[in-house]
Amino acid sequence: MKKLIRYFASNHLLAYLITLMTIIAGLFSYMEIRRDVFPNLSYGIAVITTRFPGASPEDVELNVTNKIEDELKTVSNIDKVFSVSMENISVVTIVMDPNISDQDDIMNDVREAVGRISDFPTEVTESPHIMEVETGEFAILEIGLAGDIPYPELRKYAKQFEKKLEALSGVADVRSFGYLAREIEVQVDPAELEKYQIPLREIIAAIKQRNIRATGGSFESYTSEKNLMTLAQFKNPMEVGEVIVRSSFDGPLIKVKDLSIIKDDYEDERILSRMNGIPAISYQVTKKENADVIRMVKAIKKLANAEKEFLPEGVQILFSSDFSRIVENRFDVVLTNGFIGLVLVLLMLAIFLNLRSAFWVAMGIPITLLGSIFLMPMFGVYLDSISMAAMIIIIGIIVDDGIIIAENIQRHRENGATPLDAAVNGLHEVFTPVVTTILTTFLAFAPMFFMSGIMGSFIFVIPLVITLALFISLFEATIALPAHLIGGKVKKKKIKQSWFKTLEKPFNKILRVTLNLRYLFLLVTVAYFVGTMYYAYNHVKFELFPASMAEKFFILMETPTGSSLEATSEKVKEVEKIVQQLPREELASFVTRIGNQEPYPAGGFPPGENENWAFISLDLTPYTDRDRMADDIVESLREQTNKIEGFDVINYSIESGGPPIGKPITLRIVSSDDELRTKLVDSIEVYMGTIQDVKDIVRNDRLGKEQVNINIDYNKLARLGLTVADIAQNVRIAYDGEVVTSVRYGDEDVEFRVLFLEEVRQNPDMLYDFLIPNNRGRLIPLKEVQPLKQHRDHQTSSIMMKNER
Repeated sequence: MKKLIRYFASNHLLAYLITLMTIIAGLFSYMEIRRDVFPNLSYGIAVITTRFPGASPEDVELNVTNKIEDELKTVSNIDKVFSVSMENISVVTIVMDPNISDQDDIMNDVREAVGRISDFPTEVTESPHIMEVETGEFAILEIGLAGDIPYPELRKYAKQFEKKLEALSGVADVRSFGYLAREIEVQVDPAELEKYQIPLREIIAAIKQRNIRATGGSFESYTSEKNLMTLAQFKNPMEVGEVIVRSSFDGPLIKVKDLSIIKDDYEDERILSRMNGIPAISYQVTKKENADVIRMVKAIKKLANAEKEFLPEGVQILFSSDFSRIVENRFDVVLTNGFIGLVLVLLMLAIFLNLRSAFWVAMGIPITLLGSIFLMPMFGVYLDSISMAAMIIIIGIIVDDGIIIAENIQRHRENGATPLDAAVNGLHEVFTPVVTTILTTFLAFAPMFFMSGIMGSFIFVIPLVITLALFISLFEATIALPAHLIGGKVKKKKIKQSWFKTLEKPFNKILRVTLNLRYLFLLVTVAYFVGTMYYAYNHVKFELFPASMAEKFFILMETPTGSSLEATSEKVKEVEKIVQQLPREELASFVTRIGNQEPYPAGGFPPGENENWAFISLDLTPYTDRDRMADDIVESLREQTNKIEGFDVINYSIESGGPPIGKPITLRIVSSDDELRTKLVDSIEVYMGTIQDVKDIVRNDRLGKEQVNINIDYNKLARLGLTVADIAQNVRIAYDGEVVTSVRYGDEDVEFRVLFLEEVRQNPDMLYDFLIPNNRGRLIPLKEVQPLKQHRDHQTSSIMMKNER
């Protein structure tokens, strides 16, 4: 061992080369390495979202959710399946078996199972959207355009900007909010239908048969070949009004415009979106798995600055949910702590050792960190908030071995040994303790390698980075450090003893007293340890990802059931005013959504769309730049928002920065008896409300909108020549509308929707006179089948199932 130590200690050039190569390799890796918010991993969770427009929660459950759940029973290695069925939407959440390493196979099986379902209702026009919850691809920035100009003009600029965003390298997806698709509405007047005795389906058939573009083969001659085309598409959307619905040899031509009002407009808003309280057309930009967060955000902001030159006066570009801030803040913390550690170690060692020893021991910090950055990509690990937290942990540990080696070499020099002998003997004497120190530190973090589940996958990077840093530090301290400490001169020269030697005598006296009374001191130590553990168990709270230092939280709101989107929007503005009163040094930006509850599953509350739902996503400044922590800000806002009347629910959810594990406590009450289940949930909610520090209780069995039931008399139905399908289909078309055709104008597809006049759709009483054609072509008023009935219905119907396979 001594020969090996002497070889490296005497080859100063090799030592400098190793150090220099480590620094250069680390710097190049630092410039190229991917920086992210979280480690790149899959949480083993998949969410299947299916839209069923105009359907009640029961219809969604029976016709969509149950079919998906039944098909998923054929997929192996699924641990749990949870579903939420609500108006217009079904959400099925799959939790895969955490013990299965290759979860891609499970995802493929899930996609195949869902793809086998072929009997969804005809109204389910879009295939179920299957999303695997993972950290690699996520929204890194929301950017919006807002201004006091007409919506069509703002929409035009937003569309152009969206194309440029999608063209950026590293962009995986661009999701829009506030951007409404162009739509041609054919609003039919029921009075005109009755006047001409024309059923609704006849208008739909006429439009479908008129708007056609078809290829009829080719026409060949001796000299040329030409394609045959049937072109009857609407060159102008308003041409739909000229479509002939009914005609005769001697009678008038009845056209679509005689029966309806044609509107060239936009689709109805389901979700209202505002940025910093300003209505805007915004885009959530999702990065690709291997894209760098900081570089991506800089590229987007560079594009936005260039785009400002083309925007009219009064239009501004807004930013929110900038995740690069979090990564940059973590980098600043690591760099700041590293620099402070470097300076403090240098100063302390200069006091107790010579300046040369202090410098090279302190240099172990940047050398070790850069070496770790160089090796991390080889293990599939990159710079993120978790790996940088591990670097902060290890900064104070990686110089311990260097201090031990440098001090012992210094002692041999003080005793008159040559520099080379001092380096060899000094390192050889403490090599075993140094290795033991490294190994014991490694063993302290090693159990984290074996943690299972989402949390284990999430924090796996911590012991890995610490392990790399420890062994790089050991390599540098034993191979290069001795050569750095002795320098190029090897003359035998006794150096002056350190001033610290004067403290050795009194320290020896104290040590002797301690050893003589060792049993007493051992008893005191054990008592102190027991007391510390008792206090920690009873008074110290444990949080792996503390919410107090969070930089993002959500305000979840619900107005009374049945509130319109506009009414909910007006109430939310009162909360926005309170949010805008936060100091600028605390609030970075905020985004408001009215009509849905989006942050799922990380937010811990169920997804979905409803006109009385809303949330505000608040981005705070870095916690190092403000006086108050996130939970203090939340409590101050809670105190003010609780005074606002007109809300059924105002809850808060802090994004602590860890994996999406949901709320701290989740209770699921499973029963097929709705009344019994509701009573039990009510009693549990009341009890939990009496417990101190329990707040933000979220239920997923909230009441839905008032529902109008059509209870059919089947005897009358048969005598009048009608079927249940006739009633259901015609009522859906009249009130929810049906897209009957589409035409591509420019770079977008414009749909043509047939439905009743707006004033008719807003008046439930007019449903009584709704005319439905029977099998003999006669129009039958709905009231002849059965009177209508109104009652309240549950908005969500939750079915929980655990796969025990």
